[in-house]
Amino acid sequence: MATTQRDYVLHEITKRLLKPSDYVRFGAVCKGWHSFAHKSYKQKHLLYIHQNFPLLLIPTEEQEGRSLYNITQGMVYHQFQLNLPNKRCCGSSYGWLFFVDKVTKSTLELILINPFLGDSKTIKLPPINLNNEDIQDMMDHYGVYKVILSKDPYVSPHDYEVAALYGSLAKLTHYKCGDKYWSYAKKAKGTTLADVIFYKDLILALDRYDWIINFTLEPKARIQRTNCSLWYLKWNTIMRKRPSTIRNYACNAYLVENSNGDLLLARRFYWGEDLIQARETAQQLNAARIQDIAEGGSGIAFLEEYKKIEESMYTKEGDPNLTVNFEVYRLSFSSDGKSLSKKIRVKTLDGEILFLGDNNSISVSPSKYPKLHPNSIYYTDDYVHYYDLPFGSIDNGIFDIENESFDKHYFPSFSTKDMPTPIFVVVR
Repeated sequence: MATTQRDYVLHEITKRLLKPSDYVRFGAVCKGWHSFAHKSYKQKHLLYIHQNFPLLLIPTEEQEGRSLYNITQGMVYHQFQLNLPNKRCCGSSYGWLFFVDKVTKSTLELILINPFLGDSKTIKLPPINLNNEDIQDMMDHYGVYKVILSKDPYVSPHDYEVAALYGSLAKLTHYKCGDKYWSYAKKAKGTTLADVIFYKDLILALDRYDWIINFTLEPKARIQRTNCSLWYLKWNTIMRKRPSTIRNYACNAYLVENSNGDLLLARRFYWGEDLIQARETAQQLNAARIQDIAEGGSGIAFLEEYKKIEESMYTKEGDPNLTVNFEVYRLSFSSDGKSLSKKIRVKTLDGEILFLGDNNSISVSPSKYPKLHPNSIYYTDDYVHYYDLPFGSIDNGIFDIENESFDKHYFPSFSTKDMPTPIFVVVR
């Protein structure tokens, strides 16, 4: 990032240099230019060799900017001090990073930043309209759960789309490049969306009970005001949800397209069997208490037992929310492409590696990255609801789905309380 007028001029020159010999000739002018050329070449070379490789964007201990972390080498690239907003990055897609830029009582604005395109290329998007159910204490950078792109705006500046999950109910909104306004979907009763993906020509989203919805842009029958989109998002169920029980609930869920074009569903769990049983018992006791009161009883005996279970349960929940398991399913579409015909649980990814978190969910081939663990899920802490806990974001790891074992890829050496969470970014 250029910090002075001199640096800006030198940066504009060096970013146009193509060959190593160009840098040598440029650096021969004087010591200052030599130092600048050396630093510029190292940065450009690192970005080139890591093109299309997921790096981890991490906070720095000084809380000034971000650094990049190589998960295969366990190395922080200190030469990359990216000057980014000191807040949670709510999306990473095609090398672009999403941040909440401004919030009012009625709107929320997103900004896209690509720190790898010269002096941080930025795109400001139109404001997202909020209503009463969206306005909450966390309606800042924690009020947008995920944002993804359909294409790279740098490559396709006039042909990209944006999908965002926002608000306390994680509703979907959609923006198409060139539009003045976002298009919105009505809240689907009884669900909160967990992920969204542009898959082939579809906009797919799912909740934590495996309800998968295809959203299509449809023209509005009536336009009630002028400053709004002419379109709305109509939702169509393509896979029905599981029964809404505790055991069927995934703490988070992701949709990802693998290298063969298959659609995968990954379910993430924080609750072990002991906590699931405690929740089920508490649910049964509460139902029995209500029934006892309805039949003329006091319900006190059930209430006391319920409180004991609740206390033990919340003691466990006061600990860090660490991932205890993943389940992965391969999804198959019907011949007309309007519904999902099969959902098969898989115990192998055919060697591929998934990268899951606040980023656009991605899958990479092991042949391109032999140092990565094949058949594994690399994941980051989805820290949205627990941003002020003393330990910060530490639930970052590797899950081998064949032997169901865990390993670490990044663990901060300092407290990350109130700091932005790590997020995978693919340099392009």
